[in-house]
Amino acid sequence: MKTLAVIPARGGSTRLKNKNIYPLKGKPLIRWITETVVESGCFEKVLISTDSDEIFNAVSDLPVQRHVRPEAHATTKATVLDAMIDLMQGQSGFNAFAYFLPTCPFVSVDDIKKGFEILANGQCDSVVSMTEIPETIQLACLMSQDNSVLPVFDNLEAGLTNSKFIKKYYKPSGAFYMGLWNYLLENKNFFKRKTKGVIVPPERSVDINTLQDLKYAESMT
Repeated sequence: MKTLAVIPARGGSTRLKNKNIYPLKGKPLIRWITETVVESGCFEKVLISTDSDEIFNAVSDLPVQRHVRPEAHATTKATVLDAMIDLMQGQSGFNAFAYFLPTCPFVSVDDIKKGFEILANGQCDSVVSMTEIPETIQLACLMSQDNSVLPVFDNLEAGLTNSKFIKKYYKPSGAFYMGLWNYLLENKNFFKRKTKGVIVPPERSVDINTLQDLKYAESMT
């Protein structure tokens, strides 16, 4: 299955300036995921989609190519998915597509291979890295302007006292999204039809967007 991998990394960032090249243990942040994607050996082509020479230069010695991110997709208003669909429309000859966020540096080669194998085996239309939500979601409540408490889930009282009501909930970890080429171009969504997940443990699901996130990541490596 010929698959294109893209690592989107725009130059501007609001919460952590130049975060995609911010040093993590002496290595630019984007280099962590780029090395892992290349090492996985799953992809025919790896593109760095960026508007920044400095970002691309941080990984230009690796077997990757640059896609110059259009100005329209290099702003804070542009979604990653919009930019990826636009990029796909300029490529051809691929059966599948994957993108990886440079802010999730600790995803492993095995995580990537597991997702790739699930997609290649025809089990689904897309595969997303998932991680468990640590909080007890069943205890979630909304509060109105007059401070009235509104439970989100039924059986809140039971959830407080009986562990059998406590289920595990998951969310996208942000590390990777993979999908069949034609499916993505048609639906522009990774969750439209049959989606499978690869569970990535918390220590490999760190998503760096602030200086506090970076300090936490430094403490883990």
